[in-house]
Amino acid sequence: MATTLDTLTTAQPPASPLRPGGRHPQIALTHEQLAALAGTSRETCTKVLHDYADQGLLRLARGRITVLDTARLKDAAG
Repeated sequence: MATTLDTLTTAQPPASPLRPGGRHPQIALTHEQLAALAGTSRETCTKVLHDYADQGLLRLARGRITVLDTARLKDAAG
């Protein structure tokens, strides 16, 4: 999961510092879509995303994942 999130985050162009809320990369996918990309079940994806959110790596919203700590996410990806 961390590898998939890291790949999706680094594939985006850098956020504009002038755009409100643009400081952190965002991924506009549902848990089901992300699970399909990562090759896992939606349930596992949801559990892992909530674990990452509890660790302060991500913020979860409906259909959107905001990566708060890209360096720690890269570490989790290995």
